Amino acid sequence: MVVLLGDELKNFVESYVKINPAGIDVKPKKIYRIPSDEIDYIVIDGNKRGYYISNNFYKIPENLIEVKPEGNYWILDKGFYYIVFPKVIIPKDCIAIAFPRSTFNRLGILKFESALFDPGYEGEFTQTYYFPFKAKINIEEAWIQLVFIRLEKEAKELYKGYWQKEKY
Repeated sequence: MVVLLGDELKNFVESYVKINPAGIDVKPKKIYRIPSDEIDYIVIDGNKRGYYISNNFYKIPENLIEVKPEGNYWILDKGFYYIVFPKVIIPKDCIAIAFPRSTFNRLGILKFESALFDPGYEGEFTQTYYFPFKAKINIEEAWIQLVFIRLEKEAKELYKGYWQKEKY
């Protein structure tokens, strides 16, 4: 296995902020606030994934509150956010991992990791972030760095999971 150079990743990501030596920086496409104070419980049951709010089931992102930029900034209150990133396509001979930008870690913004991206995954991937404080983030700031790792050989089976071809 080898890590792909940042220059090799341009064709796999719909849009990006910056190419790094061993990855590519990506900014959010959309942001949704998760109304955590209203959620009765989370459901993960086969193809049923989402939230129960007031005894009603909502698939993601139904009933999440879309946050629109104010001028050139995302203005985010304390709380949980569902972050949508641009479309990625993972080649048959690669996996990818999304890492939080170190600035987010240094400032105390918490990102909850998702699983790695399997070969063949395609979609506008999402991540969940927790902001323990209010935040004002320029809309051009990268939130994650994607790192692609080439496998020893092409995968025999490609990703066919629930989130394949997700689009928001």
